[in-house]
Amino acid sequence: MTDSVALQVDNLRKYFQVGKRQTLKAVDDVSFTVNKGEVLGIVGESGCGKTTLGRTVARLYEPTSGKILFNGKDITTKPDAELLWFRKKLQMIFQDPYASLDPRMTVGEIIAEPMDIHNLASGSERHEKINYLLSIVGLNPEHANRFPHEFSGGQRQRIGIARALAVDPEFIIADEPISSLDVSIQAQIVNLLTRLQEERGLSFMFIAHDLSMVRHFSHRVAVMYLGKVVEIAPSGQIHASPLHPYTKALMSANPIPDPVVEGSRTRISLPGEVPSPINPPPGCRFAGRCPHAHGRCTEEDPVLKEVEKGHRVSCFLY
Repeated sequence: MTDSVALQVDNLRKYFQVGKRQTLKAVDDVSFTVNKGEVLGIVGESGCGKTTLGRTVARLYEPTSGKILFNGKDITTKPDAELLWFRKKLQMIFQDPYASLDPRMTVGEIIAEPMDIHNLASGSERHEKINYLLSIVGLNPEHANRFPHEFSGGQRQRIGIARALAVDPEFIIADEPISSLDVSIQAQIVNLLTRLQEERGLSFMFIAHDLSMVRHFSHRVAVMYLGKVVEIAPSGQIHASPLHPYTKALMSANPIPDPVVEGSRTRISLPGEVPSPINPPPGCRFAGRCPHAHGRCTEEDPVLKEVEKGHRVSCFLY
């Protein structure tokens, strides 16, 4: 692991027991790196394991196996008592701005809680930092005395961002921070995150459904399907020339705000349904829906390999 790498994930797995005999393979053998100051977008349809991946990397879920290195330190199996430094360096913005804020706490108390845990500020300094954090996310200092139910969804998400920034983190995992917001508010939140990333040199894992937002904000994009990363490449490259059949279908479903271009495009329609992560098929998990599948695809699981500089794909076509 080089000094430029903020996060390295090797062969990470997160399984959940379902009943006495079944195992749900939410994240299965995932590997990637995130460089310092880089934004890695994570995309894929609902249920593919994006959120579980983010929560496992943040050690909100205990990994089943694999390795997580943060700034060169192995934090995979460290107990919570030894992860206080890690919690300060890595923060999370949660998907639901209505469920992620304690309704019994004022906005000021919510933002100050991480500072109190890490003993970062007290007295007038604490009060000044709360006001400063509110101002940089586009809220007013008087909002500190209000409760979450008095705010809109977009304002609540800004409060969540201010809370994440309270400990001056180096790395933020943003778990679909715009999915529950209006389109106009989505753009505001992404522009805010972009500005903060550029000003502070933050590293991000940006988990989202909206491919246009991911393209706008991310330097690289990883595509997940049924618990696995099937393709990873620079953002512009993966949008211009996707290689994996699933990525091609995903990109074709993303609308383009130009009626002439949109009218000339052909959308790739995939047959069948996504298999169950409790009982995934042998071989390539996409084989049952892939128009290019052949015998080997149902017998062997393709590995993620580099086929172009910086462009890795998990498919026997390459």
